[in-house]
Amino acid sequence: MKVFITFGAGGQNYIDAGKRLIKQAKSTGYFDKIILYTEKDLKNDNEFWNQHSIFISKNKRGYGYWIWKSYIIKKTMEIMKDGDILLYLDCGCEIGDSIQLLIPRFFNDIENDKIIGTKTKNEKEWCKMDLLLHFDMQDSNLIHTSQHQAGAIMFYICEKTKFIVDLWYNTGCDYHMIDDSPSIKTNLNCFKEHRHDQAIFSLITKKYNIYSNKSLYNCIYYLRNKSGFSKLGKSDS
Repeated sequence: MKVFITFGAGGQNYIDAGKRLIKQAKSTGYFDKIILYTEKDLKNDNEFWNQHSIFISKNKRGYGYWIWKSYIIKKTMEIMKDGDILLYLDCGCEIGDSIQLLIPRFFNDIENDKIIGTKTKNEKEWCKMDLLLHFDMQDSNLIHTSQHQAGAIMFYICEKTKFIVDLWYNTGCDYHMIDDSPSIKTNLNCFKEHRHDQAIFSLITKKYNIYSNKSLYNCIYYLRNKSGFSKLGKSDS
């Protein structure tokens, strides 16, 4: 089974963006199940909402610094079987005709690669020292490599990936690791800003060496389109 999920909350525009992306995902015909999670789903989940509602209400950025992301991925994995494939995209992303034909190539690769995503700027610039110390990675050469992004991720469902996502979520439950609170220990001189759930995800996938060098940039548009209308040209939409 192949499952596609996204999330929209914090404003009607995010929900509209999620609906737009869901429509694009359906048009591919690649997925057996497609889910748009919203604030309502989180509020109806007592396990999550009882624990994090206050944190979310006090931190509008990322609707609680994106703490929901690893959780909805975790909960979706729990209803899937080993060998299934899960694709998560931020609602700002888009899927267009011109490159969506490449998605099945990643379906073929994911069993071996386990996690395929995208990469961005240097890790050490976008991760606070306390998180580096938490994973004992402050002296690792891996912090000099590109950070693994958390806005577009494909997972092969297995014990390894479920472990990664559980650790991702549980680490973020220590809010200091996911929010913008200053690092207690001195940051590296090159530090610019903490990248929240993404920094956690990146360090974990590096520490456990479970991440592909392939890139989903080749099959999706990694945008920040916070609307229900596509920004792609007619040839791509």
